[in-house]
Amino acid sequence: MRRLTKAVAAFLIALAGVIAITAVVLGLWSRAQLKAIVVLAITERTPVIAALVRTVTDQPRSVETVVAGQPTSIFRPGSGHGPWPAIVFVNGATRAGRFHPKVRRLAQGLARAGFLVAVPDLPGLRLGEITPATMHALVRVALAVAGRGRVSFYGVSVGATLALLATESPALAGRVRAVGGEAPWAGLEKVIRLATTGYYDGMRYHTDPYVQLAIARSLTAGLPSGRDRTRLLALLDAEPDDDPRPLLPLRRVSRPHTLVALLRNRDSCRFAVLYSRLPRRVRVGVSALSPLRRVTRIAIPVELASAPHDKYFPPEESRSLALRSPHVRVTITSTLAHAVPRPSLHDVGGLLAFDEFVVRFLRDAR
Repeated sequence: MRRLTKAVAAFLIALAGVIAITAVVLGLWSRAQLKAIVVLAITERTPVIAALVRTVTDQPRSVETVVAGQPTSIFRPGSGHGPWPAIVFVNGATRAGRFHPKVRRLAQGLARAGFLVAVPDLPGLRLGEITPATMHALVRVALAVAGRGRVSFYGVSVGATLALLATESPALAGRVRAVGGEAPWAGLEKVIRLATTGYYDGMRYHTDPYVQLAIARSLTAGLPSGRDRTRLLALLDAEPDDDPRPLLPLRRVSRPHTLVALLRNRDSCRFAVLYSRLPRRVRVGVSALSPLRRVTRIAIPVELASAPHDKYFPPEESRSLALRSPHVRVTITSTLAHAVPRPSLHDVGGLLAFDEFVVRFLRDAR
């Protein structure tokens, strides 16, 4: 029985290979589509297809190094000496950082598809403490990876936001080829209101509790250095990322900072007043971390995808970017659960929409 199973699997792999080659030869599939299949199959560990991809593509070469001062994983195609089109991949807030299994599988899939991929651990990203320093570090990494050429970005969740911000930076003018991303935020002030009050554009919107924690950590990390910042960060960093009530410990703060008052608030009508009382440095940082303000600077293809109801950042965040820039294209697909693809044959339309999104990005990135 085991021999029969292996024989059937080998036959299916061979058959899939013949179909793929025939489709390319006949012009039914583009090269970008074939590369999309490679990336998605490896990332999602698709049965049969992933085995085929591993059979017909070379094992990527990877190295752990430091790029522009940031610990970085570099993945190269398994054969040849390049140069290859380069992609800087920016993961979302995860304590595993660049070592998250799915992050590494995606990078390996891109390398098998012919790209050089850099995955940096940016300051604050693992804990969701996003500040302008996080974005500036990404710009420096991209410049180093690009060398004398150009580079593309692909980001997930807040990683997509950082990719957009880096692309808007004058330091990278003319150096970015394309941007792809899943479920970014566009205007951080609106996301802060959502995280603290549960309201977005005047309507109730349900989010995962982690949004509260990540926003609280990011705003606290943006405070001026001092006792308040150190004390609050220690309190928030000690909270488990999956705590259903992550801001409850703030009630124990005996001398509330203006930021604590904002984070404790659940009344949407009071938000504007409390926000205006934050230190100017924090409000300037919020503005600097909002790609919507400068999206008109982007003159390259930008592909964004989001779920119909994202548990962190509403799809209207991506749509607002498309309304400001003709270079931004947004795909809404139920295949995504936040920034995690969940392919299903029960939702062929959503799967095809996500596939087309990936194909367009890979085409532009080359």
